[in-house]
Amino acid sequence: MWIVSEEQVKHFATLGNVKKVNADYYKAMLPLLLKKVNEDYGTKFEHTDLPANVEIFLAKAVAFYSGATGLKSRKMGSVSYTYSFDELPATITDLLQYYRKAKYHVFRRC
Repeated sequence: MWIVSEEQVKHFATLGNVKKVNADYYKAMLPLLLKKVNEDYGTKFEHTDLPANVEIFLAKAVAFYSGATGLKSRKMGSVSYTYSFDELPATITDLLQYYRKAKYHVFRRC
């Protein structure tokens, strides 16, 4: 399993444009998100040799799930915030589009 270093936390926080970093959260989420990418896309990426799109995806996904982004609405009077964490936005998931496997369906004629 990937043990995330402080240097890697800083790298991914910079890519995700995160100012205030919770290093423990990054250390927990980065290996899980990489595992999810490998499972969902049938790839075998190692943390030592990640393509640029995967690095950017990991950085933006951690930033999204940490609450730094994903702000759905905001109210200034009596301070009210609403966050949406249902799904990652397409702008983030589209970074992995290149690694999606093609699906073939066999059509039968009757």
